[in-house]
Amino acid sequence: MVFSILLSVVSQLDLSGYAETRPYLLIGASTHLNGFNRGWIELKADGNNYGAQFACELIVPYDTMFLAAVTESISISRLAVWIGPEKGRLIIGKQRLYWGVGRVFRPLDIFNPVNYFEPTYERPGSNAILGYLALGDLTGIRGIVQPRHELDESLYGLRLGTHLLKNDLSISTFHQPAEDMTLIGGEIAGELAVGYWCEYGYTQEDTIDYSQVSLGIDYTFPFMVYTMAEYFFDGSGFDDPSDYDYSLIVQGERATLGQHYLYTLVSTVPNPFDLFRPSLSALVNIEDRGFILIPQINIVPYENTDITIGFNLFFGHEDSEFVNLIPYDAVIYTWIKIHF
Repeated sequence: MVFSILLSVVSQLDLSGYAETRPYLLIGASTHLNGFNRGWIELKADGNNYGAQFACELIVPYDTMFLAAVTESISISRLAVWIGPEKGRLIIGKQRLYWGVGRVFRPLDIFNPVNYFEPTYERPGSNAILGYLALGDLTGIRGIVQPRHELDESLYGLRLGTHLLKNDLSISTFHQPAEDMTLIGGEIAGELAVGYWCEYGYTQEDTIDYSQVSLGIDYTFPFMVYTMAEYFFDGSGFDDPSDYDYSLIVQGERATLGQHYLYTLVSTVPNPFDLFRPSLSALVNIEDRGFILIPQINIVPYENTDITIGFNLFFGHEDSEFVNLIPYDAVIYTWIKIHF
């Protein structure tokens, strides 16, 4: 029985991946070239009632000797198995986790760091036990455990979702006893004249508590022009720019420092016949009025090749967050990705 299952899994293996290079030109008082090369190889077997996934990632920075970079930068990004149909599935191992409906900021997604320069970046894998159970055609429950060495250090989460009056609704909760951390929140997403979503999370951790809210709308105009705006409130942020602690960003503990942000995007809608897809996005710190402007163009010369050319331009007064984020005035980049 076990042998037949293994044979079936092997026969369904699908190999895919990509190779990409990402050079960055940092422009300021001095000019500096930085960046990295990345390789991603993924094996996946997806049957009706069981499957497995393995993915290995290799990152080689431009300014590191090749052999040292290989030693330090090879990582297993996915290593998981699952059993059961989609309506009742258990997934065990290193896997991509996701929570929330926000496009850029997700108060309920405590697994993935925010990346407003590239909202659709490749999510890292996380070790977890994840289960799905359908309670009806439009209702389901999702449970997660992230094990640690001690039971009270493990993270536990639960999400109940349904569809009501043309809206996707859910409530979620997480708890980590050792950290005395509890997060509870909910989300709603739907479409009337425009698409809309709202995500709320309330966190109580040791002696502090705060709320986070992500609220957004999107709309596609004639001639395939897509627009989106998302407001984000972070009650754990600083309300005075003079209190900003940039070491929190350097150490990866935070993605932003303030409390009120607005993200906007205008782009053409991707379709198989477009060779060029321009876009313009911006992130505004509403409190200190600094902002990042990100014009970008995506070029698809071949079916399996993507080329992205863009700029990150930083504006604001001397105390604003984004002007002090990096010691450069602008970043020019070219991303070349080849899929196989």
